[in-house]
Amino acid sequence: MGAYSRLVLLAAICWAQPCHGKECCQGLEKAHRGDAEIAEAFAEKAAQNRQGGPGAADRHLSRGLSLLEKQEVDAAISEFKAAINLKPGFAPAFNAMGLALERKGEAGAAVDVFKKATELDPTLYTAFRNLGMALQHTGDLDGALAAFKGSVSLRPDDADTRLVYGLALQQKGSIEPAVAELREAARLDPNKPEARFYLGYLLAARGEMEPAIAELEAAVKLRPNYGEALYYLGTARWFKGDVPGAIAALTTATQKTKDHADSHYYLGLALRKAGRIEEALVELATAARLSPGRTEARYAMGQAFQEEGDLDAAIEAFRDVVKIKPDFAPAYNDLGLALVGRREPDLAIAAFNNALKLNGSDLVAHHNLGMALIQKGDYAAAIAEYRNLISLDPGSADAHYNLGLALKNKDQFDEAVVELRKAIALRPALAEAHYTLGVTLLQQTKLEEAAAEFRAAIEANSSYAEARYALGTVLQQQGKIDEALAAFREALKIAPDAAEIHNTLGTALRQKGETEAARAEFQEAARLNKRKQDMQAAMFALNTGRARLQEGNIDGAIERFEAAIKLNPEDPQAHYGLARALQQKGQTQAAGEEYEKARRLNPRLKPR
Repeated sequence: MGAYSRLVLLAAICWAQPCHGKECCQGLEKAHRGDAEIAEAFAEKAAQNRQGGPGAADRHLSRGLSLLEKQEVDAAISEFKAAINLKPGFAPAFNAMGLALERKGEAGAAVDVFKKATELDPTLYTAFRNLGMALQHTGDLDGALAAFKGSVSLRPDDADTRLVYGLALQQKGSIEPAVAELREAARLDPNKPEARFYLGYLLAARGEMEPAIAELEAAVKLRPNYGEALYYLGTARWFKGDVPGAIAALTTATQKTKDHADSHYYLGLALRKAGRIEEALVELATAARLSPGRTEARYAMGQAFQEEGDLDAAIEAFRDVVKIKPDFAPAYNDLGLALVGRREPDLAIAAFNNALKLNGSDLVAHHNLGMALIQKGDYAAAIAEYRNLISLDPGSADAHYNLGLALKNKDQFDEAVVELRKAIALRPALAEAHYTLGVTLLQQTKLEEAAAEFRAAIEANSSYAEARYALGTVLQQQGKIDEALAAFREALKIAPDAAEIHNTLGTALRQKGETEAARAEFQEAARLNKRKQDMQAAMFALNTGRARLQEGNIDGAIERFEAAIKLNPEDPQAHYGLARALQQKGQTQAAGEEYEKARRLNPRLKPR
């Protein structure tokens, strides 16, 4: 279960203290401190009347109950006192007085009068039940359990008493007896949605998802607008892996309880799992707005943006997370990965180091830090980091592979070969290790060994275009032109926009005497290289524009964003950056036009 919405013991919270109108208590508290209890008190009064006929005390009790029903609590108390003064042994009047004191939030005083009611009439089961709930409000859980047990012994067929007894047992941590009482409550009154809800809730909390879902579905069938039941039904389906079912229940839950952040959060997770990213981001943003001091929704938004390749939005979300919760190491890790993706290794290194300050044994953070150091070109530091990681986790194939990669980049080929072979021994199907070992052996002019490793990489990953291309270059050097041509063409099926492969294929075709075919490949390579250079220049211009905007150099930012757009008109981030800069410059109309262009290219991008 995620940190965002643990299946907390709602009943324990609800019954441990007076509600004062809190949402968590609007279910059972309304049933047992509202009209149902007053109705029972009326029934008790009627029973008394049948036994001895109505008198002045009964009339005061009747008026008091009517006043309590109208929420006129002080006036009701006056009537109950009058009844007790006239008839000091009148147990129903003491029971009603306790209800009124509970309504006022005076649980301690209520306990005393409920006790008096049970002493005056040891058969009055509602007084024992009311005493139990009042004792819960004062924090005396053991006393409450004893009172509920007494009420059950007097009236074992009362579903309400079984229900509150089960919830008190749950609060005590006596899970099996709690489940038994809740099951009995549901059996005694199958049409009571609260009993089905809390039974399902407790079963879900202990991981019994199928029976939990059945009970929660029954609760929703009995009360279709039962927001809490819909929420827990949705989360139970989510944890069971029923994504469509979770979406259905949680969508309704968000409609019934619009301000329930957890419902929006889990709906966002389910929509994201279903690939409905736009809708997911809307729900996660709503959850973040409703819970500004919590991080889970923002963190999930960052991950969704990252998966979609919107690194700017991901970075912004992860930075929001660590601002709210500076000790949340996973957010620093994801922030660093997004920065690596944006080719900002220095900032990524800082993020990974922050993660390691919080947890020095975080193997993922060590691995990611080494990767950022490689991206920066600081191979010596990367080698040191990966050696440190291997000392912490000697069986990590990835650590040996990345150490080998760093050693190769530092031209320490013999040591690189050793580490790469260790990685392969630990994980024979690690295609990247075979490929990098092949490249290293090729640099050492060990052509046969290199070809064998490239073939092993292809066997491990048949769509590995780089390995097919590298195998072709070895075959070309060995004079096996036809085999080389086949390898290059297979590589291009996987990576048709790889200029280098087109160029090398052209060279091989020229060697074979196929001049026209070679010329076509050289032309395609030139076209792709031009596009690649434009894209690289556009990215550089975009990053420069961002930096200038952050510095407050708005005109300089505008010039760089416009340059990026000229080089790559289809880049939504360049249009978005230009829109922000124009907005800060006060050119609202032009900014709106650029925002619209950005939105058309990427619907998630919206004006700030």
